Amino acid sequence: MKVVWSKPVNVKKRHDLIQKTGTLKHKVTIVDAKEEFHGVDVKVRDFRGSEYWTTLDDVELDNEKDSAATEPLDGTHS
Repeated sequence: MKVVWSKPVNVKKRHDLIQKTGTLKHKVTIVDAKEEFHGVDVKVRDFRGSEYWTTLDDVELDNEKDSAATEPLDGTHS
């Protein structure tokens, strides 16, 4: 079965929203972390599988561990 995607009807560009700032609230998993002179940076993976670096201050920790998170098999952290 071939799926055919069509363009949405009546798409309106929202110029009033462009360059506004906001906050995304979605669950992320920390996949790497490092501490430097300016603080702690964490690499996170979101629900889409995208990974990016941010500061630990930007993450509200849930105090739970994601069982699907990738960890080295030998238990070490790089």
